[in-house]
Amino acid sequence: MPPHVVTPVPVQRLSRGEKLDDDCRIYNLGLSIPKREAGFPMISAILLAAGESRRMGHFKQLLQIESKTFVEKCVDTLLEAGVDEVIVVTGHRESDVRRALGDRNVKYAHNQDYRLGMATSIKCGVQAASKDSRAFLISLVDQPHINSDVIRRIIDVYERMAPKIVVPTKDGRNGHPIILDSSLREEILQIDLQHGLRRVVHLHSDSIIKIEVPSRTVLEDCDIPEDYERIIKKITDEIPEDR
Repeated sequence: MPPHVVTPVPVQRLSRGEKLDDDCRIYNLGLSIPKREAGFPMISAILLAAGESRRMGHFKQLLQIESKTFVEKCVDTLLEAGVDEVIVVTGHRESDVRRALGDRNVKYAHNQDYRLGMATSIKCGVQAASKDSRAFLISLVDQPHINSDVIRRIIDVYERMAPKIVVPTKDGRNGHPIILDSSLREEILQIDLQHGLRRVVHLHSDSIIKIEVPSRTVLEDCDIPEDYERIIKKITDEIPEDR
């Protein structure tokens, strides 16, 4: 089954935005950020959507799942889960990603260095997060099948227990998305291209809470066409015939 893709639509030239460093630029669209209820820390979701999808052979940010593109589904799930802000880190085909998301209440951080790997996008997203943010939820655009209930569980653990890191697990295996406390901000901004967040997680292994979740979606990403076919088949098999 060939992947379903969205045809790129021309967009107007982007505004210059606010420069964060030589390789990362934030675009503040003037959209409102919902206020967190009193007593709860502000959580910034960082959606990594900058890659070229070389292994997939199609730009997976715009692949279709349940009548939405991957990036739309991920953003909508994060918003439904109740995070305080969603930062979409763009890179390859930035204009197409922005066009797909339309007027959704998100902030964009463009990573000009995206070809160097995911670590550069993580740093770009963290730089773009609100100064009031108490934690960063790192989310992957190739996990559009994760639902908001799973994300709420992860957030709930952070809010109740205030660890430095929260990692979802399934059958004892670590998954995504993960939460990192903002006290780790400077360490995150120093991660190297080879090891990414692994070193940060290792250094703070005594302050990690792992939460077992009922869904295997935290372990499943979508890198190659066979992954995409598997995800679509799984969703199709779960839809009742009379739906």
